[in-house]
Amino acid sequence: MSGPVLITGGAGSVGRILVSRLRQDGRAVRVFDLPSMNYTGLEGVNGIEVFKGDITNADTVRQAVEGVDAVIHLAAILPPASERDRAKTFAVNVDGTTHIVRALERLAPHAALVFSSSVSTYGATTQEAPPIRITHPQRAIDAYADSKIVGEHVLRTSQATWVILRIAGIAVPAFQEPPAVWPFMPEQRLELVHRHDAVTAIHRASTSPEAHGETLNIAGGHTWQMTGRHYVERLYDLLGVPREEAKFRDTPGWVDWYDTEESQRLLRYQRTPYETFLSQIKAEVDRLMADVEEE
Repeated sequence: MSGPVLITGGAGSVGRILVSRLRQDGRAVRVFDLPSMNYTGLEGVNGIEVFKGDITNADTVRQAVEGVDAVIHLAAILPPASERDRAKTFAVNVDGTTHIVRALERLAPHAALVFSSSVSTYGATTQEAPPIRITHPQRAIDAYADSKIVGEHVLRTSQATWVILRIAGIAVPAFQEPPAVWPFMPEQRLELVHRHDAVTAIHRASTSPEAHGETLNIAGGHTWQMTGRHYVERLYDLLGVPREEAKFRDTPGWVDWYDTEESQRLLRYQRTPYETFLSQIKAEVDRLMADVEEE
């Protein structure tokens, strides 16, 4: 392999970790993201090419794709922003994906395309027996999921070499303000995936020919399978937030437990148990408290 790996949305948090992983492999990386993004630590670095542009522009996308050996397609408008303007969401999430696929078909038909999709495409599944498998019908309950369903269709009807990853909600091991309303009911089944495990899955999908043509659920595994209430209460206890302040949806969200047997067999990414995530959060809270005391 001589060409770079293109990462759309590469200046975001997941994209940056992927850049680091690929550089550790000795792979050249081309980061494609909006001009307004922060490129600190990416520009002027050996082995990293920064390409600033808009994925809705087909000509710009063709330039970004030319000469690549693989594409990791992360660029998308995510919730809640995705729900404010359906047309804009589809322009980025669907038209942008179409531009990537068409450019690959024309300029780099050998290059594998890893598409970041979502388990949200299954819709509300609380009345069904877990785990949710990739054969489950896709029934979007929001614009974001709908755009990912259409994006998957673009790949399947193309001549590109693709891997579709339906990724669960990503748990970030950092201090974050809790949302005003958690996007699930308290007794709803919930399975997230640690950010570093999601990155490992994406990274390995880009280098594993065995994964070509596969659609895979990416989630944390059995230690991450719990209820929404359990997840939030454990997190609030660590953050020192009273449990009674948690507010949940009063209708089902799209979260559930997922069948990840095949994705784990192919990609071997489930490395971070839920308790390790909690210990990372505690370490971050302790560090922040120590910094406050020193001021």
